[in-house]
Amino acid sequence: MILQMRTGIAGASGYAGAELVRLIDGHPVLELAEVQARSGGFDPLDVEALIGCDIAFLALPHGASGELGARLASSGTPVVDLGSDFRLDPDWVYGLPELNRDAVREASRIANPGCYATAAILALAPLAEAGLIAGHPTIDGKSGVSGAGREPSVKNHVSEVSGGVQPYTPTGHRHIAEIERTLAGLAGNELRVTFTPHLVPISRGLEVTCYVQLARTLTQPEAEQLYRDRYAGEPFALVTQTAHPGELHGANACHLGIFIDERTNTAIAVAAIDNLVKGAAGQAIQNANLVLGLDETLGLTARGLRT
Repeated sequence: MILQMRTGIAGASGYAGAELVRLIDGHPVLELAEVQARSGGFDPLDVEALIGCDIAFLALPHGASGELGARLASSGTPVVDLGSDFRLDPDWVYGLPELNRDAVREASRIANPGCYATAAILALAPLAEAGLIAGHPTIDGKSGVSGAGREPSVKNHVSEVSGGVQPYTPTGHRHIAEIERTLAGLAGNELRVTFTPHLVPISRGLEVTCYVQLARTLTQPEAEQLYRDRYAGEPFALVTQTAHPGELHGANACHLGIFIDERTNTAIAVAAIDNLVKGAAGQAIQNANLVLGLDETLGLTARGLRT
């Protein structure tokens, strides 16, 4: 008999929360015990009920997890926060398993990375670790409208989004701090990035293209081998050279590509994910599996709906 683990969600009415419900519903060990939200007909937020769970997920709007996260953490209940509240907090482990797997296993307070940060860090990590980044990388990101949240607004209204590509927050995006901190830790020196996200007229999916001036000459075969070696054995990171977010709907996977422009000594690193799965709910479950001592891949798939 498989032991079921009681699972709580605060914020089940949003896109990431709804994706958590869907994935946990098919998980062989996690069992939905508390499904809470401020709206949408779910149970009201109740931290005491969440404390009674084996693990809790916070899928609240950015900036709204602070009090609940602190109370859950102080109670000893393992918690994974999908918001931005704890990503730079030294008392919380940054939950990017491809970089911090061992730390996640030993932790009970996990800060899920941002969707853009997940893709950008995985795209640039091999170059940072190898000391190949000179200057500051430029990151061009594109995401479907679900990345803007479920609350209706002008910026995610179909008549405003359809037929074009819109840059937003071209400077000072909240994901910059976590990208810079993580890459600096890998490189062993301070790194600054320029990052501009764009909204594209699709419901879900995210892609980043990162431009890096190289610290030394790197050939295309060397670059591809560097990336394949770095992600060998990773269940949810695949070097394919054809990173296409449309192929990853429903998958907890990141597809990666690396291209070298020898004329300008520039590396072009690309990554694609489903922003609601590897960029949010799926990665949260990946982290929860590690925290609970389960197989990291339980309840998750690297295959998208098209494959």
